Amino acid sequence: MDAMCEICDGKSPAQVRREMRRTIERYGWALQYVESAIDERGVHPAYCYSVGLTAMGKPELVISGRVADQSADVLNDLGARMEDGSPLTPGDLHVAGGLEVCLVEVRECEHWLLRAVDLYGTGVRALQAVWADCEGNFPWEGPIGSAIVQPLLGLPPGLRA
Repeated sequence: MDAMCEICDGKSPAQVRREMRRTIERYGWALQYVESAIDERGVHPAYCYSVGLTAMGKPELVISGRVADQSADVLNDLGARMEDGSPLTPGDLHVAGGLEVCLVEVRECEHWLLRAVDLYGTGVRALQAVWADCEGNFPWEGPIGSAIVQPLLGLPPGLRA
């Protein structure tokens, strides 16, 4: 759930932060889902990210363009792998939550992972779980890119800034 929606429902920012910290203490990390929106600047697809993996010395995880349950399945699957000691690095291919994903290093975490940056500061790192479409193509492959549904938060594997 988006923290802004919780605040609109009457919770204070401090209450939202306390609840997130309790979830992190209980499970190791929490998930923040941000609903899609359309405004004068364009279309903003839904995305979901972890908060709490930074405290373990690991990168946070983010996925865009999927519904909340699918997002949670992918991120919790990858988070559990990291918690168990499996290293996840940019360019890795995995099947997580039933989706084929490629990990991309997120640039500008402070823009996308607001709650994580709020708790841990500007040292937050993250990996985006970019999913393949029904034909097995990632957004940088195939005849039609899917950057509207799934914006890339970093450079595809093999490309350098």
